[in-house]
Amino acid sequence: MAKTKVESAPKSPKNTVAKAATAVTKADKSAKVAAKIESSTEVSVAQTPLTGKALLQKVKEFSHLAKRETAKQCGYVKTSASGGVRTDLSGFYDAVLSAKGVKLDETSRDSRGKVATYKATVHKNGQLLIGSAYTKGMGLKEGDIFTIKLGYKHIHLIQDN
Repeated sequence: MAKTKVESAPKSPKNTVAKAATAVTKADKSAKVAAKIESSTEVSVAQTPLTGKALLQKVKEFSHLAKRETAKQCGYVKTSASGGVRTDLSGFYDAVLSAKGVKLDETSRDSRGKVATYKATVHKNGQLLIGSAYTKGMGLKEGDIFTIKLGYKHIHLIQDN
């Protein structure tokens, strides 16, 4: 048996031209879509951030965009020291929550340092130490006198005047 070599026929120029035309039209459509997205997401840095119902309406309107783009459209941008524009997502999220009526506790942020836990431990020598955070919080001064009343698993400290 002799092997025969089958050569593929050269592609017709007609087929190649059609594929090239299809590729060009797809590239044109992609470029148009990209230009449309860029023009719709342009934001002016001087725009004041939206709040309240106007903010919620814009968020709903731009739900198809990425979160950063939505924040930019609503005016939540900052200018960095180098002159670049950055999205202020933290401010944007705070404003959205505020517009929805969610109140954030501003005092709960990290205050650095020890925080009173209202717990005390009995030491090896049997003493119970109440820290200065508690005495300062109660407005106590050196020399204040207390009466101690023992109960079942509790202690009452009553300040004498």
